Amino acid sequence: MEEKKSPPKKKKNRNKKKEKKSILPPLVLLFLVLLAGGIFIGIRARENYLKTHADKAREELREYNLQALERVSGQALEVIKNEAASRNETAQGLQSAWQQMWPEETVITAENRNGFARIERCEIASEDISKVVISGTMEGIPKSDDRRLYLFSLPIYRNTLLEGQEPITSMKKSDDQFSFTVNLNYKQADTRLFDKFAMGIKLNGEYVLLSDQSYITNPEARAQYQYAHPQAASIKGLLVDPYKLSGSELQDLGVKQAAYNVTLGRLMGQTSNAHYPTVYYNYAGKTYAFNGQVVAEYDSIFSRLTQLGIQTTGIILNDWNGSYLDLVHPQARVAGKSYYMFNASDEAGVDYLAAAATFLAERYSGTSHGQVVNWVIANEINARVAWNYYPAVDVQTYSQVYADGFRVFYNAIKSVNANAKVYMPIDQTWNRNLKGGDYDGRDVLDYFNAYIKEYGNIDWDLSHHPYPVPLTHAAFWNMPSNYRRMNLIRNSADTPMVTMTNIHVVTDYLQREEFLNPKGEVRSVTLSELGFTSTSGEGVQAAAYAYAYYIADANSHIDALLLNRQTDAAAELAQGLALGIDHVDGTHKQIYNVFKYIDTGRSQEVTEFAKGIIGISSWSEVIRHH
Repeated sequence: MEEKKSPPKKKKNRNKKKEKKSILPPLVLLFLVLLAGGIFIGIRARENYLKTHADKAREELREYNLQALERVSGQALEVIKNEAASRNETAQGLQSAWQQMWPEETVITAENRNGFARIERCEIASEDISKVVISGTMEGIPKSDDRRLYLFSLPIYRNTLLEGQEPITSMKKSDDQFSFTVNLNYKQADTRLFDKFAMGIKLNGEYVLLSDQSYITNPEARAQYQYAHPQAASIKGLLVDPYKLSGSELQDLGVKQAAYNVTLGRLMGQTSNAHYPTVYYNYAGKTYAFNGQVVAEYDSIFSRLTQLGIQTTGIILNDWNGSYLDLVHPQARVAGKSYYMFNASDEAGVDYLAAAATFLAERYSGTSHGQVVNWVIANEINARVAWNYYPAVDVQTYSQVYADGFRVFYNAIKSVNANAKVYMPIDQTWNRNLKGGDYDGRDVLDYFNAYIKEYGNIDWDLSHHPYPVPLTHAAFWNMPSNYRRMNLIRNSADTPMVTMTNIHVVTDYLQREEFLNPKGEVRSVTLSELGFTSTSGEGVQAAAYAYAYYIADANSHIDALLLNRQTDAAAELAQGLALGIDHVDGTHKQIYNVFKYIDTGRSQEVTEFAKGIIGISSWSEVIRHH
């Protein structure tokens, strides 16, 4: 079989065709490369164009933003400036308004410091008797180291601050007024019942006082006993003889008021008598001992008088007890005197006086031990040498020393018995212009009253002893000629002496505005001791008592006439004074019946005889309103 083969011509043409196909890709590639390069160059050119314009746009935008920001900032700054100006104007307005509301502070100097502030109230708070309110006014707002006012307390015996003494409280300064409230601490070791209060500031790093000083003026606000002061049926009273209390003489005499001496030196101390054990009393953190036998004596006397319906006055005297000299003023500690100035010059003295006064007031304000509603503090204090010993000083100093002790008794007694009466006593020497020795009663009264008012006015009353002049001459209406020539008895405030003839001088004097009590009322007077001797005759003695009683009874300011005494005293008889309504042996004198009936329906009958002795035909000739 024969093999078939392709013709050669056709094979040659196919190869040529192949050669033509292989030339095209390089050209395409070149074209593509050129095209890509063109595109790349175009893109780069475009990028460069866009970048150039973008940078320019950004620069323009930045400049625009800066301009816009500058415009906005300028506007904001203007707003801020306007706001600041407005606020500054408002602040200035507020400052101006505040300055108008807050007066300029007053610079404190040595010249204006005293009297810059005045305490107008220093009282136990009625709504809370455990608190004391101290308030007042100032002459402006004081300039000081800070914006506070400070309250200080000072004891009776000191008027200046101790170095380093701290205030007891403070308050912010706000205007020309101040008010503090502090604890009273009644009967505690740090009691403020007897303290003075004063307001001050801190100046140049130290505390200084700017105000006056004031004691609490209403100690009665916290008293346990608030009953009204009992009204006695009459002014008829007697210094009773304790040995006659168990009998019926006081009932027979119809005694309405009585007085009895309470001597502190005798009262203080322990007793060895098993029947009368020592009475221990705790006061202000300390324990005090009172003589049980003396306490029993007072219990018996005051209980008996209370049972008889007799209004009782206790006369507190400062006798000598060498074991309790703290009761006696340090400058008066000279043995051998009758009675002494009370000691309010140091802490120990004030503590003893406060404890004794509070003990007496507590024991004798109820009825279990008897009731004493009147207290006389000392005896005839202007008679310095005999009855209230203290070294000779000017009358003002003397009166102030007494007033300090009186304040302790007053605050202590009134803090227990709100309506008890507390009296300061003087005798019949009124205005003799004495030099040395004793003092005039009027001078003591003047200085005592002024000093009490300066540190807080209180409701003290006056005890007076208008004995005849001379004491041995009962007929006070008809003085011996040698005494008459001395012009001792006048019906004016300058009278040298006061007897029952011109007792109105004393009550008239107390009606002066400067002597009125805190309520604006006239202070009352008790004639707590007055006697007429029977040595010139019992009829004269009886007539003198009748005349004196009618004078006192007609004077609305006299509380009582307490006759001295129930029984003649041997010591007084030796001096020519037979003052009792009974003789020593107990027999009655003529005055007995006059005393018994003077305040009854038989008064005119039993005193008829006296008119002839006095030299009158009617009592209306010599007794006003009788």
